[in-house]
Amino acid sequence: MYRVSDVVKTVVKRYKTANPFTIADKLNIEVDWCHFGTMPLGKTVYDGHEPVIMLNQLIKHTPAQYFVLGHELGHAILQEGLVGYYTSSVRNHSQLETEADQFSVALMALLFVEDNDYMPNSYDELATQYGLPHNKIMN
Repeated sequence: MYRVSDVVKTVVKRYKTANPFTIADKLNIEVDWCHFGTMPLGKTVYDGHEPVIMLNQLIKHTPAQYFVLGHELGHAILQEGLVGYYTSSVRNHSQLETEADQFSVALMALLFVEDNDYMPNSYDELATQYGLPHNKIMN
């Protein structure tokens, strides 16, 4: 079994950045801005075997765009090929969402260091800069 943080470190090392927009581009993952209303903030769908990430237009140019794209990249990288299983199991749906959140939080922590040259002093500092949820702490 892999550790999510190890996967994130490998991705960042391979692509020489923690910026989720750059990583998506280097992985040739299409990122589209869509009008979803208030929810969802992001969604990963597949065109054949190729992931396409759709982000809610409402978060464009906000800090949340980074966390949400990181979360969706977590689905595309960690859970490739699980889309049918993902949508059919409520119990595992929660586990896969948690895993994607963990991927994005780890990615945002490395992006913070990349952008600021120091580790964030708190979860709130990271949350403010990259739109992480303030109401829950990821393990």
